[in-house]
Amino acid sequence: MDYSEIELDYVSDIPQLVTNIAISGSQWIHGKVGITNQDIWLPKEGGWDTIPLKAVELVDRKLPKSVVNKIVSSSRHSSYIVVDYKKLSLFGTGYVTSSMIFTGDKVNIENLKSYLLTLLGFSVDAVYGQLKPEQIRLLFLLSSGITDMDVLLPIFDRDKLLLKHAFEVLKKRDLVDEFAYVTPTGSAIIEGLKGKGEGTLGKDLNSSFQEIAKCWNHTNSFKATEKMNKLVWKFGTSSLIGHVNTECLWQFIPLDQIKSVKIEEKNIGLVSLFMHTINDVMITLDSVENSISFALSDAIDQNEDSIFRLVSAIYLGVKDKKALAYLCGIESFAIESKINHMIQSGLIDVEFNLFPKSLKIIRNHINEKIANSSMLRSFESERLREFEKNYAKKKMMDKLGDVNEVYRYD
Repeated sequence: MDYSEIELDYVSDIPQLVTNIAISGSQWIHGKVGITNQDIWLPKEGGWDTIPLKAVELVDRKLPKSVVNKIVSSSRHSSYIVVDYKKLSLFGTGYVTSSMIFTGDKVNIENLKSYLLTLLGFSVDAVYGQLKPEQIRLLFLLSSGITDMDVLLPIFDRDKLLLKHAFEVLKKRDLVDEFAYVTPTGSAIIEGLKGKGEGTLGKDLNSSFQEIAKCWNHTNSFKATEKMNKLVWKFGTSSLIGHVNTECLWQFIPLDQIKSVKIEEKNIGLVSLFMHTINDVMITLDSVENSISFALSDAIDQNEDSIFRLVSAIYLGVKDKKALAYLCGIESFAIESKINHMIQSGLIDVEFNLFPKSLKIIRNHINEKIANSSMLRSFESERLREFEKNYAKKKMMDKLGDVNEVYRYD
């Protein structure tokens, strides 16, 4: 039996996906690795570990640069070789693929590779220089899930014989299985052939959006408060952000440019109002009081009844007739008659204070919207309760005033 020894450092029994493994200096074992025509002998304290050569699947698989850097820094050697092999799983009766990494002098690493390929044959050579271009091309296409002959044939000049021969070669070399799925060995080959990160053709949608989103990151740290709403304008990589009083919201929204409006649940229990303009500006309103977002959405919605739009606007604190006409999209000549109608209907008083009838309409309308969507599980509003309390307090003060007036005349 032929036997050779090579002085190396090594780590064994590593899961094949070594990109997820942190390799430290303490893991390396130094010793003389033995190779026979049947086994690899790894010295350990008090004996040897043996790996049958028939279990070896791949020699010299290429690793990602990040893993190579870990190997070099922890082992202090720049030359390395990876050997993948099958071993019995700890669970059940199946086999799993594990890896050994050897480092050392360049000459010793080259000798190890030469011995292994001589004993095993070039079928386990991870470089696979023997693969023809059409076979490499097919391997990459199959790894992307492309198995449709109608798609593959034009790529192979509609040469069905060439395509089928390439598939048979890959199958015989155990790079793909009979179902055209790439095997772990095939995947390792692909990793080795991928290149050094030359980039991609065309723009990447995700990275492009990430670039834009970077410029918006500061908007997430800016929060709405109990007294101030958060208003954000975004266009391309630019953004404006600020705090706005509820009563002044209408002055910061270009109502004549709004193209679409929608409300979405942004955080648990809180909604955001999104307004998209005809100039592709996205305006977002965040408030700690959900009823403000709903009321503003209703006030500018031309599909809503004009009286309800006015009720919603007054709920936001707008009490100037010109401002109400602008916010609700009502002609100036019509605003006076609509206000008078609201007073006569018991919705507001002459000072634009909302009566319980108006508050009930607002509450019911919001609950109806929530019930017809996936937003929120329930609706509570501190602002609505405050309006109701103020009305009850005013009612009580008016009664006390009437009583005092009677006693005064008595």
